[in-house]
Amino acid sequence: MARRFHPESVESILVIRLYFIGDVLLSTPVIEALGRRFPHARLTVLVKKRCGDILTGNPYVDEVMVYDNVDHYHSPLSIWRLARELRRRRFSLSVDLTGDRRSSWMVLAADPAFRVGVNHVGMGFLLDRRTPYRARGHVVDHLLTTVESLGATSSAPAPRMYLTDEERAAAGALLADVGVDAGSGVLALSPGANWPFRRWRPERFGELAALARERLGLASVVLGSSDDTGLAEAAVASSSGAAVSLAGRTSPRGLAAVLEEARAFVGSDSGPMHIATAVGTPVIGLFGPNTPEHFGPRGAPSRVLWKRFACSPCSQKKCVRPNGTCMDAITVGEVLHALESLLSGEATR
Repeated sequence: MARRFHPESVESILVIRLYFIGDVLLSTPVIEALGRRFPHARLTVLVKKRCGDILTGNPYVDEVMVYDNVDHYHSPLSIWRLARELRRRRFSLSVDLTGDRRSSWMVLAADPAFRVGVNHVGMGFLLDRRTPYRARGHVVDHLLTTVESLGATSSAPAPRMYLTDEERAAAGALLADVGVDAGSGVLALSPGANWPFRRWRPERFGELAALARERLGLASVVLGSSDDTGLAEAAVASSSGAAVSLAGRTSPRGLAAVLEEARAFVGSDSGPMHIATAVGTPVIGLFGPNTPEHFGPRGAPSRVLWKRFACSPCSQKKCVRPNGTCMDAITVGEVLHALESLLSGEATR
């Protein structure tokens, strides 16, 4: 029998979101809704190690705990220590926004007074209130339904990051170091993505950069992690000198500060796209095997280009199209037109 919820007794909250950077950002409306609903409760968020600084400065977060998915997967001692620490906290409420077996055992280990969460893989029997996984509709709205029954709601849910003046100054200095004047207009390009079939060809980013300089007077910076260096170099090489690379030179927060300086962002469904919206930068989102209905940009002015075929959305593990992927079907001309429309104020939210 499910336990009763007593909102007046909520003194501490554990939110679990063990996915990628974009997923953590898309969870910030839930965090804000909880913070507003329970303003006197201490709110702790458990995320993967790579996402640890995404929530830095968030006024609704009191503590970020990191889950080292490499160490904890292979070390029984680390798993035991994490379980012991979660239980020691004696949380009043846990909110599992991940809903997989890994997060489910963490909820069990924490043993909070009340448990709510997403029932994604059939582990909802561990929860006092569970939200069925919903394949349709935007993920932000889906996640918010998890806490609505607690009285935590949001009228205009959108991801948010909170930057410091020092981070903004560092971004300006980094752009200046590569010869880019932010005041003259910057276009941010991101050719990387965790899933290879989500990527638009880097040479097309280069062609777009050349046209953006010619038609719009914009200098382009190519962003990404150190893993994206090769993609960034290929984009720069195809840009006729219109783009420079900052791949591997920024942390996620540094990338956010650079994106805040940009007039627009172009990239696929990825962490950088959601970071751009979280700092208010207009976005051109390029979608192929994944659906923008579920993961599209939320909160900033945006345009989405999605070549939807009979096979999409798909598993993203292989492509059944012999003559080019769905991402290949997106042309440079289409992206340029969307960019011109976005910057002219015709974008929608």
